[in-house]
Amino acid sequence: MADNIEEIKSKLDIVDVLSEYLQLKRAGSNFRALCPFHSERTPSFSVSPDRQIWHCFGCGEGGDIFGFVMKMEGMDFPEALRVLAKKAGVQLRYQDPAISSQKTKLMDICKVAADFYHKVLLDSPLAKSTRDYLKKRQVTDETVDLFKLGYAPENWDSLNKFLVQKKFKEDDIFLAGLTVKKERGVGFFDRFRNRLIFPITDLHGNIIGFGGRWLGDEKADMAKYINSPQTLIYNKSAVLYGIDKARDEIRKKKQAIVVEGYMDCIASHQAGIENVVASSGTALTLDQVKLLKRYTANISLAFDTDIAGEDASKRGIDVAMAQEMNIKIITLPYGKDPDELIKKDKEAWSKAIINAKSIMEYYFENTLKKTDLNKVEDKKQVAKTLLAIIAKLADTIEQTHYLQKLAELINVEEKILREKLNRAAVIKKSNEKVQAVAVKKGNRYQILEEQVVGLALKYPENLNYIIDHLLPDFLHDQNISSLYKELIIYYTKKHEFDFANFRLVLEKKDQKSASQADLLILNIEHFFPEADEDIIKKEIVTNIRELSKHFILEELKNLEQKIKKAEKEKDRDKSRNYSEKFIELTSQLNQLS
Repeated sequence: MADNIEEIKSKLDIVDVLSEYLQLKRAGSNFRALCPFHSERTPSFSVSPDRQIWHCFGCGEGGDIFGFVMKMEGMDFPEALRVLAKKAGVQLRYQDPAISSQKTKLMDICKVAADFYHKVLLDSPLAKSTRDYLKKRQVTDETVDLFKLGYAPENWDSLNKFLVQKKFKEDDIFLAGLTVKKERGVGFFDRFRNRLIFPITDLHGNIIGFGGRWLGDEKADMAKYINSPQTLIYNKSAVLYGIDKARDEIRKKKQAIVVEGYMDCIASHQAGIENVVASSGTALTLDQVKLLKRYTANISLAFDTDIAGEDASKRGIDVAMAQEMNIKIITLPYGKDPDELIKKDKEAWSKAIINAKSIMEYYFENTLKKTDLNKVEDKKQVAKTLLAIIAKLADTIEQTHYLQKLAELINVEEKILREKLNRAAVIKKSNEKVQAVAVKKGNRYQILEEQVVGLALKYPENLNYIIDHLLPDFLHDQNISSLYKELIIYYTKKHEFDFANFRLVLEKKDQKSASQADLLILNIEHFFPEADEDIIKKEIVTNIRELSKHFILEELKNLEQKIKKAEKEKDRDKSRNYSEKFIELTSQLNQLS
């Protein structure tokens, strides 16, 4: 393995590798950048091409290309080794256990699965209708190969059998998100069946998950598109479809185009516009925005939904604005999505990209639709909507420009609007202080814990459901957990709940617990003053689900570390036991999701 490492280092230049992540500027014989590992305004991150090392004089982090990729990508050494070997064109000896981990094992499974799906699509008579579908959608053979499109047969376990024949373990295949546990009996069945398959890759071209489009008859209970569940290697909110194929063009054109669907992305690449990625139908997340920001600060969005009225898309735009991205909105002249537009007229897609409007222009146009500025109420609503958006602009010059534009449009003095804006800013700062205090007192999950136990005390008719679904282990706050355990014991003995009597029981044991129970009920009465039964039930179900997911995710993180440690110590029994527990928890998480 040492030979592999040295060969990779000899073939890769540290400046080239780090330039994929940072904007390096020459400083004498070295290069400098703002450190990606801590906040700073003056560059203290230094790269030495002579020594092939990096070091930050602000936070003290440093190392070689392997250390940087591991820290930047959150990878372990085997993963970083694979990424850099691929970049350097070095063939690794895969039988070496030192360059294998649970994550790389899952990547191997996904790669072989993608090869299987792709070959079935190209050669199998079972995939004829899928090949016909792709021709109808005008997808060329070259594009099918470029995106490694595939077909999952309708059989229950074609892929699972194939992978087992390739000596992969069924538990690992399940962990890769490719199979589902049978509800009755033992064994697994394929997650994707009778679907056009879209392999999903990470930034480095490793296949980490799949999307599948249903090709059978439409059924009420059959989702048109499904994705791999969250696994050790796949996190939907941190992935952008096509990023490995688009990143060089994004950097070159200084612009990233974000579409919603797989086919939108594929059609654009096929049409020669390759700086395009897909968000897979979700609003932009912080992780996705940060990923794009490595290559450009300019993003253009071409979403099917009405961005001005769609809350999820708005949240994604707010995330991008907070990261100081320059945002444009692509409006299609016709067609329901970029794929349909491109099929009819490639040039129209190019023109739509060129004519994209800035986010503020878009918001102004959409807010002014269906309004009569001669009416005072409409003026007030327009001002309220647009001032909230103007307030999010980080640049004061840009903020002033749109403030003046709004004042002119609604014929109100800029001074009045600025006073409103400043008042909103004061309220925002006040809210941020309140939130900061809340964060100090307890994070979001602590708030959920307090709320769900408070709801149990205030609305005991829901106690059977709560006790059945909320384990004391889900509660991290020891005081809340202790109080909840007392509640369970009391209710189990009495088979009914009377708060006054329960409080007396608590008081005899611990006055502090009794006072806390009072506060929890007061909290519920404050936030749910006139809530009806359905709202309370919905709140309880949602809170318990969130706490359950949080608990399981924390357990999965701990197990991931234990699996790594067991592999390092070559303790097969422990590794197997931890993996089995990981499978069980992943299954529970998927059910909750």
